Amino acid sequence: MKHARILFSLILLTTFAMAVSGCTLATVRSLKEDEIAKEGFSPEAYVDGIWEDQFLPTINGESQEIGELLTALEANQKSAAEEFGNRTSNGAYSFMTYGEAKILELDRSSRVGLAPMDLAPYDGEADVYLAIGPVLRGNALRDAVGFIIFNDFTNQVEFAGVSTALKDRITSDVLGQVDLESLVEKTVRFVGAFTFDDPEEVVIMPVSLEEVE
Repeated sequence: MKHARILFSLILLTTFAMAVSGCTLATVRSLKEDEIAKEGFSPEAYVDGIWEDQFLPTINGESQEIGELLTALEANQKSAAEEFGNRTSNGAYSFMTYGEAKILELDRSSRVGLAPMDLAPYDGEADVYLAIGPVLRGNALRDAVGFIIFNDFTNQVEFAGVSTALKDRITSDVLGQVDLESLVEKTVRFVGAFTFDDPEEVVIMPVSLEEVE
């Protein structure tokens, strides 16, 4: 009789363990959290949320003058990068910059359009380049500001999506609002960002662009 009770208890414990192991624990979320989870991450919504309050104040307030920045990079790249630049992982540093330059031409020989720009003292030679699209290459806008961190996102897809959304914003709100053809051979004032991965071709992604009167 005793053995029967022990056997019965073991059967009950085994049955209970099997039942528990088959259970799925539910995550308790608010209705708003559940709605967000169903919609998924939106890089466009993320950029909309940071554009006015964080992105523009950071890049307008912390940019370095382009001539001084390039001189510092030439003198001591490591020191200048650590002082003025930001990067993700072990990639090239990106920088926020501003300045004035003369647009020499618009090079649309490929979809990665560039406008060579001559910095003062003007000598008719290209010193830097302005990204004019339609394809904007690289992640300078995302990486230069320093507060958009990979670890804040679920995966690489979301992180890359933020870079794309920022470039889409530049295409519509900056490049789409100026007549680039009318700026050829004119002096412009710009604020933007570049990744220092090729010292011979510094390409600035513009956040603002206007003719100097």
